[in-house]
Amino acid sequence: MYISGRSVKSGSKKVSPVVKATREARAIVDKMMPGAGATVESKLSYDLAADVSTVVTTITFSETTDASDVACWAERAPGVIRSTWSTCSITVTRAVA
Repeated sequence: MYISGRSVKSGSKKVSPVVKATREARAIVDKMMPGAGATVESKLSYDLAADVSTVVTTITFSETTDASDVACWAERAPGVIRSTWSTCSITVTRAVA
């Protein structure tokens, strides 16, 4: 049945916190370390000390990559509970929004 010339759009689909965190981190990595070949992985977790659900995002890159800009972002990202980094990875733990 034809109702009008407009299409009806359903409400926006909710994106899981893991997907959102991975996409955000990937965008930051691509912007600050273009062509670095870094991998970005996120998983749900729970921080017992803070008593809150979290998303843990790990960014892995080669030892020769300068990741200081990404490390600075990791410390200032919204909702950060803790961030750690080594010579070839950065791990960011954030509260689930």
